Amino acid sequence: MKKLLLIYNPVSGMTKTRLSLAKAIEFYDSRDYLVTVCLVNRLEDYAKDIDFKSYDLLVCSGGDGTLNITVSFLIRKNLPVQIAYIPSGSTNDFAYSLGLSGDVDMLLENTVKGAPRWIDIGRFNASRYFLYVAAFGLFTKVSYTTSQKAKNLLGHAAYILEGIKSIGDLKSYHMTAEIEEETIEGDFILGMVTNSLSIGGFKNILPSDTSLDDGLFEVVFVKVPKSLAALNEIGLSLLSDKPEDNQHIFYKKTSKLILRSEEKIAWALDGEFGGEENMVRIENRKKLLSIIC
Repeated sequence: MKKLLLIYNPVSGMTKTRLSLAKAIEFYDSRDYLVTVCLVNRLEDYAKDIDFKSYDLLVCSGGDGTLNITVSFLIRKNLPVQIAYIPSGSTNDFAYSLGLSGDVDMLLENTVKGAPRWIDIGRFNASRYFLYVAAFGLFTKVSYTTSQKAKNLLGHAAYILEGIKSIGDLKSYHMTAEIEEETIEGDFILGMVTNSLSIGGFKNILPSDTSLDDGLFEVVFVKVPKSLAALNEIGLSLLSDKPEDNQHIFYKKTSKLILRSEEKIAWALDGEFGGEENMVRIENRKKLLSIIC
């Protein structure tokens, strides 16, 4: 029998989207796979006893945060970064960009019959990584401050409700960004470095030519709006597929950038808390991840 390691988050997602372990083991057994289950929060402990290279297939089941933890672990351990993914989170932004179906039976079948696709990964300072977005400012705390219970109960609606509350706490951050040969400085309420077609459950928030494997990130900085009308225009522009057309939005494609600020700023990496920093170096690691799609 072939060997399969299933990296699993038992609390990720609503009941209708969460993968049943019994269903997964029955499926893989019928395909001649011997399954070992590893809880995502025990990866470091399992690494002491498990030879990850001995497995024929690694499968990750959970939300975007679970996938981030898994991929980051493989990179840090210098292990082969090829994985199959069964998205079962509340928003599944990265799965949308990959075109993965939400049907559990199809997703299971995909893990053993799908074709590998190479994906860019972002390195955040020296030792952190992200798959689809590193962000600061407005709404970015929503993903990691919304309780898991609320996410499981309400799904994407939980993010919306938490986001509405955060609008009243509109804060700007003075930053300097070095992007290739250009330096920009200003006060921003939101910043994103991403290569995703979905962020926070909002679909097609970036131009349609956004690519997951071109070695470039889409950089979006939103300047402080001078009125509520301007804030509304910014929101419409971000959802219009042409964010660069708004005077309050700075948009550029790049493979690397350096951001500096006087105060430490909280960052979110793939929807999880990424720490507080006053200097950030972000680099695109082109086609570092092979994911079965």
